[in-house]
Amino acid sequence: MHSSKKSVINAILILLILAGVAAAYFYYQKFTAKSGKDDLNYKQTFKPEDFRPLPLSPQSIKNGRTLTVPILMYHHVGDLPKNCDSTRADLTVPTTNFEAEVKWLKDNGYTSISLENIYLTGQGKFGLPKKPVVFTFDDGYKDVFINAVPILKKYGFTGSFGIITKNPGTTQGTNVYASWNDIKNAQNLGNEIVSHTQNHFDGKDPKFSAGYIFKNLFGSVTDLNSRLGITTNILIYPYGHYTVTYLEQAKKAGFVMGITVHEGKLLDLDNLMEIPRVRVHGAETLDEFEKTITE
Repeated sequence: MHSSKKSVINAILILLILAGVAAAYFYYQKFTAKSGKDDLNYKQTFKPEDFRPLPLSPQSIKNGRTLTVPILMYHHVGDLPKNCDSTRADLTVPTTNFEAEVKWLKDNGYTSISLENIYLTGQGKFGLPKKPVVFTFDDGYKDVFINAVPILKKYGFTGSFGIITKNPGTTQGTNVYASWNDIKNAQNLGNEIVSHTQNHFDGKDPKFSAGYIFKNLFGSVTDLNSRLGITTNILIYPYGHYTVTYLEQAKKAGFVMGITVHEGKLLDLDNLMEIPRVRVHGAETLDEFEKTITE
């Protein structure tokens, strides 16, 4: 009898513990959604030095191995979720603003090119149009495929989309990721799909070994190949972070070009693993956008 009572008490304790864990998880999910937390943790991870312009090598300048191309960096395009924080607001360009920016580029004679076109330019295999521009979209959010892709098509442009290959079709906090079908439809319209790793790990975090980095990067290439039938050799660094070891493993995984968050329009064709971009902010006016392109 004593043993039976003890078993009942133990069972009750286990149920209480499980109920507590479930309640804690429910509260966390509710709090995350309500607060608008960005599951990719940009606020804590971005550093001022991540955005500083990269120096050009004197040799590249001397040999004429530089070119000027605004590579625009977007994340979300669409409406803000309720009670979102300042980081999410900065990463979200309203649809009306995005269309105004695309229209301005079209009206002013710009032609969209792909990231691969830049690589091929460095190899002497592609001739740039007079006023090239690249649209890049990080992470693979569904709002971009709903809102940005049709606008690009309307004005005769295409974009380059960095996909976190384990995230399509999922929802994390306030971030809703496009499905593989969404991504495939965009690809069919002539848009470029490139790697943004398998899980958006921070390339500067020392806890990630060289072996892990290689496996993750190579795995992202395999994922894109199996889902879309492509083999990309272009990588957009999550958070713009990388180290010497990271670059070594990226090259080993087959990447020949890496896209950073460093600010700038002047590209070094002899250093294609460190390509700068022009970040477009959520609250940016059209006048401010024009200045980032023309100045």
